[in-house]
Amino acid sequence: MPRVLIFGATGYVGRRVAGLLVQSGQHCVYGVARTQAKALLLQREEIIPVLCSDPAHNPESYLSTIRSGSIDIVIDVSEAGQGSHAFLRDVKRLGEERIESWRGKGIVNGPKLGYIYCSGTWVHGSSERPVTDLDLVGPDSQTPPEELSAWRVALEKEVLASSDILDVMIIRPALVYGRESTIWAPYFMPVLQAARNKTLSPIEIPLVENSRPGLIHVDDVATAFQKAVEKLPMIAGVRIYPVFDLVTSQESMRDIFDALALCSGYAGTIQLVGHGGDSFSKAMSATFNGTSARAELLLEWRPRRLGGFRKDMSIYAMAFEASL
Repeated sequence: MPRVLIFGATGYVGRRVAGLLVQSGQHCVYGVARTQAKALLLQREEIIPVLCSDPAHNPESYLSTIRSGSIDIVIDVSEAGQGSHAFLRDVKRLGEERIESWRGKGIVNGPKLGYIYCSGTWVHGSSERPVTDLDLVGPDSQTPPEELSAWRVALEKEVLASSDILDVMIIRPALVYGRESTIWAPYFMPVLQAARNKTLSPIEIPLVENSRPGLIHVDDVATAFQKAVEKLPMIAGVRIYPVFDLVTSQESMRDIFDALALCSGYAGTIQLVGHGGDSFSKAMSATFNGTSARAELLLEWRPRRLGGFRKDMSIYAMAFEASL
């Protein structure tokens, strides 16, 4: 039974990934938890907690778990920013130790430690031009990455350069929605509050009206990571380029907010006034015309939430409000 350690196991995406791996009955799942309370939450879901209050600067607890030989694959869905560089550095060191251990036993090609990193399609920047996960990303590409995610380009390169030590893969979800408020909260809340209070004052939202972000439901992201875990040794073994974009729809930001107003009962005017230079709103407004064709073909991933965000907005808005 493969053993998987997840950074970010208590987070929005990480909880779904961990839960799905447990439910499959084919994986033993460990999750890094920063507090005892979060460790207990993991235990209740049959996830083995690894208590580590500051993984980036005090990593000994999770390092000892990996070093003991208990872990086959590490997944980073932590959204830890620059802290992910530290995670990768530590895992590489343990990967080298594992290779040396195999060599000490006379085995030249023993199994490597696996590493799957969650990036995002914002590294493609914003453009109506079709892009794929085989396209170059970075400042020299035709569409430079969003400022908020520009640092991920260097980390992706570092992950790919580690393939001599680790079996690596990079998963890039588009803009995620479903079940909880998460990154949509600051934009949806003013509309939902106005609907609840039955006010009609115009609402200004700092997003670009004519943008067309790529979107994906959190459940489909989780199933993609499950497939990534299952396919990692094979993908690494045949040296396929291990980067996969995930997207299931491309929708107009104007249409998304019109659907939100309709299903919430807000009868006033929603004005999408542009990002105003804010890096987060600018990234949220990024237009992404991408494809998941390689993930579907090579990982045998089959997304199920294909109706899109606005089509079932009444359900998503209901779940959003319940999670607040």
